[in-house]
Amino acid sequence: MRGTTVAGRYRVVDTLGSGGMGEVWRTEDLHEGHEVALKTITLDGDPVREAAFRREAGVAARLSHPHVVAVRDHGTADLDGRRVLFLAMDLVDGQALSTRISGPLPVADVLIWAHQISQALDAAHQAGIVHRDIKPSNVLIDQDGAAMLCDFGIARLLDTRRHTLTVTGAAIGTPAYMSPEQARGDKTLGAPSDMYSLGCLLHELLTGTTPFDGTGWNVLHQHVHAAPAFLSTLRPGLPCELEHLVLELLDKDPGRRPTAAQVLARLARLHAALVADASAPTIARHHPPVPTVVDAAPRSSSAPRVTGWRAGAVTGAAITGELAWTTPMPSPWPAALGTLAGLLLSALHLLDAPQPARPGELRISTVGLFTMLLIALGFSVALLVAQPSMWWAAVTIAFLGGPVLVACTITVSRAVQHVLNRPTRPAELASSAGALHTAALLLAADHAGFSMPAMLAAGLVLWPAAALITALVTSRRTPELAHQLAQLDPSIDTTAAAPLCRQRQDRR
Repeated sequence: MRGTTVAGRYRVVDTLGSGGMGEVWRTEDLHEGHEVALKTITLDGDPVREAAFRREAGVAARLSHPHVVAVRDHGTADLDGRRVLFLAMDLVDGQALSTRISGPLPVADVLIWAHQISQALDAAHQAGIVHRDIKPSNVLIDQDGAAMLCDFGIARLLDTRRHTLTVTGAAIGTPAYMSPEQARGDKTLGAPSDMYSLGCLLHELLTGTTPFDGTGWNVLHQHVHAAPAFLSTLRPGLPCELEHLVLELLDKDPGRRPTAAQVLARLARLHAALVADASAPTIARHHPPVPTVVDAAPRSSSAPRVTGWRAGAVTGAAITGELAWTTPMPSPWPAALGTLAGLLLSALHLLDAPQPARPGELRISTVGLFTMLLIALGFSVALLVAQPSMWWAAVTIAFLGGPVLVACTITVSRAVQHVLNRPTRPAELASSAGALHTAALLLAADHAGFSMPAMLAAGLVLWPAAALITALVTSRRTPELAHQLAQLDPSIDTTAAAPLCRQRQDRR
């Protein structure tokens, strides 16, 4: 290839790299007398690849910004007997940002690069362009240390509505940096998708790791469903404001992510604070260790206790009324059983030591596990006493009922989390309370002579309904950032986050 001239203008000097969208060469522009980077893709009859490349050329040529690698020319040419598409770009004398990541990078450098990348994204978004593949290898750092955003190879115009080069369910991009909507294969992606990817990039620059580990579909699943790790647990002393910004960029809801312009303003404030602290090259150098948000709240916070006792009281009172109105039990029994159920729910809830949620981890709390096992055992014993000939069904329930109910309580708990935006522990508590309600009502239905299929169908409706009502009555909706913190550690008093930021500012 060396010495070959492309399109009668670009003489190949050396290879720069290759990827899924083609090859990149260092070439000399014979017309202008300087070197350019030439990207080529072979026309192999694949209309999707050809259209993607042509779109890249048209999109990239529309951008003109100091922190965007400029596209100078594009077209088709014959190269070694092959018909290729080519894209001529400015040759940046530097290296990809990915080559600098061997661990956490200095906060000052990250703030500068993040500001420059955000400028490029703001310009692209204002032009109606979504990059769709923000990652370290698509950011070049030139000899002056400035960041340049390149490779709009899978970019897409926001105003494109009549066609798409992907089909629903096909995700395009790099899994470690994909937004939830991109991981789902949504047909239309907006500017918030790039901002989520920027959050992933900043997370890696600040901590040395991407928000979610793994490969392929495992990572995509975490982008859609899992909460990211708290940055201060991975890098103690990180500025609180910067940590909050990254978490907001990683919000699952595109509508709640800050825009590129908003990120620019916040990064400028953070950088100004860093410069003002002239006595230290980094934010935390001359300060004593400051408690991170995770360590800020006392572990004896009363919030979980209050929620547990409130849920127990509501559940006990409701079950007492349900049994008293729907069964012929003598008067002390409904109250006794309702009180026992409420106390059991509260006590088991308080047995749990709060634990940070791990991405992709499937967990069930003590209250959920023991409640489901007790319900399964109770139904098994009741069936064995009422109908000894059905001993085989009682044994089946005893062995299989627990695991089935545990799976159901996890499902209902997640439904409560998504529908009402509740943290993990209150959602699991509500799910267990809903199971107790359902057990009491099914006992009444059995006494009334309902068939087993009818009772099972009723249970499928009653359980999530009772759980949602319990969650509405006993716990409050968490705000945006507080919800993310509670997902990571349910014991965190998220109201402490803002004072902590102010404390850090006062110490500077």
